Amino acid sequence: MKKLLFTGLFLVLFTACQNEQRYAQTSPEVEMAKAIIKDYDAKNYVSLVSHFADTANVFLNSTTSFKALQLPDFHNKDDANFSSRGFIEEGQEYEMVVTDKGKTWVNFWGHWQGTLAANNKQIVIPVHLTIQFIDGKAVTEYGYWDNAPILSSLQEIEANYDNKQLIQTAYDHFAKGDVPAFLALLDPKIEWNEAENFIYASEKPYIGVDAIVKGVFEPLGAEWEYWKITDLQLNEMTNGMVLGTGRYQAKNKKSGKILNAQVAHLWTLKNGKVTKFQQYTDTKQVAEAIN
Repeated sequence: MKKLLFTGLFLVLFTACQNEQRYAQTSPEVEMAKAIIKDYDAKNYVSLVSHFADTANVFLNSTTSFKALQLPDFHNKDDANFSSRGFIEEGQEYEMVVTDKGKTWVNFWGHWQGTLAANNKQIVIPVHLTIQFIDGKAVTEYGYWDNAPILSSLQEIEANYDNKQLIQTAYDHFAKGDVPAFLALLDPKIEWNEAENFIYASEKPYIGVDAIVKGVFEPLGAEWEYWKITDLQLNEMTNGMVLGTGRYQAKNKKSGKILNAQVAHLWTLKNGKVTKFQQYTDTKQVAEAIN
């Protein structure tokens, strides 16, 4: 009887030890999963991909996988619809588990929150991610969430496009200096044309959001004390175009000169995104203001 009791006690202790080894909320793999979430929130996609093996497969709400190297393209496509997005820090849960076959996985539970750029609608969605790690690298990732709130909101926007209002929203973001919200209204492959001979017309045209930021918005912020658009008038045109007219009011930091020039912007939109931009203004007056 004593031998039987001893054997039973040994089995209980052995099982408890096994369970303690198989589940954990702190481990190098848990820390790496946290780093993946942090990089996603920061849109640091180069760093995010570095946590994955070169051959890693990713399944996000799909039975069809893609390589982890394609994660930046996947996220950039979704990011285009939102002025801000990321995981809510409060309530995040991580758990590492070692399966009966010795495979190491980390489960993540959290709430994703995004604000649609077109109408400022906020969406919150529970998300479950599970990531397998081998030798310090993520080799497989599965992601599960209910995409219906996002899809229905985007469909609602598509059904009620008001191009004139979208461009008004763009000007509002610009006036407040909210560049990320402004850029979120642009198509990722937008064609952006500054007026011929304009001081920031080095590219003809600029293609994509990054090129616009570097070629236009960064020098605007660095070289001008302020740059405003006043007397704005919007007129909806055919073929998805909106014409904006007004005046540039600006002060150059170096020269101290004031700019007061007529301006016209021709915007082209498709599916709630700006796909093309053309500027017309008094380039001579602008050039004189910087000297």
